[in-house]
Amino acid sequence: MDVTTGQYTDFYRFLKTLDCYLVNENQMNDEVHRFKEDPQREIAAFVTKKTCDQLKVTTGFLRILYVINGSVTAKLDDSEICLTAGGLVITNTATDFSYSGESTSEIIVFYFKPSYFTASLLGQFFEEPLLYRFFIEALSDEFIGISRYLVYDFAKTTDVHFYALLLLKQIVKMAYFNNKVTKSAFVLLVVEISQASPERLIAKDDFVSNGQLTEELLAYIDARLEQVTLEEVAQKFHFHPNYLSSLLKEKTGHSFTEIVLLHRIERCKNYLIQTELTVQTIVERLGYKDKAFFYKRFKQIEGITPRQYRKNERKKLNV
Repeated sequence: MDVTTGQYTDFYRFLKTLDCYLVNENQMNDEVHRFKEDPQREIAAFVTKKTCDQLKVTTGFLRILYVINGSVTAKLDDSEICLTAGGLVITNTATDFSYSGESTSEIIVFYFKPSYFTASLLGQFFEEPLLYRFFIEALSDEFIGISRYLVYDFAKTTDVHFYALLLLKQIVKMAYFNNKVTKSAFVLLVVEISQASPERLIAKDDFVSNGQLTEELLAYIDARLEQVTLEEVAQKFHFHPNYLSSLLKEKTGHSFTEIVLLHRIERCKNYLIQTELTVQTIVERLGYKDKAFFYKRFKQIEGITPRQYRKNERKKLNV
């Protein structure tokens, strides 16, 4: 294996001795069938090299493909994408997935049975929203039969390369049987993928869930209400700002700016009822420097000024 920097060359000499190399689709199918039929195995990994054949990555499993060396043409449903060393694909169980590479290419394919993803495992990368959501939805009955995938482009000298090979080593070392160290290696790979810069994500399916994603976006906006920006939310959830703006409008009927305003008005109403803070202080807490602007918008939506709202609500409480 050729690692340009030589950073991990000695550590990964074991690759030359692995028994997980495959060179054609029949070998791949045989190995996957054995994996499928063995109830004690929940994770498998195979490396293909010295083949230009089109190899199908069997459906029914969550799968990760990583290009160690060379280049690959991956077909995801009806889309084709070319990947070089450092390319990585994550798919759910439904995606129709195949690939072909150069004779010099080396490709890892990881297979995961859905039972591999226990609640405790998923909880270890809860703070990585894109991939956490991806795996949660991949395991949900709500999305059975709906193809979902993510495609990344990593330089092979990054830590993603290291952790992909570490997971491969651990799987083979344990003869494909699950253990805590293998799961730790998987979590490290997921976190490293998730924390890479957003531009590393170069393609994804065009499916957007109607419920869960919108709820997560609104919850994040509410949590960061005083200083939230469209660009910040877009970066957090790995969307282009224009796409995110259109998505929110489609799912909620309101633009990002309108959503923030409506949430701030609700927060303002809570402050007015529950505290003795002045209106000026409340407006500043909500992130506005221009009190007159917020006053105007509050009255447009509520029909009265903030001071009148506080007075009316306190009258109700005294009745």
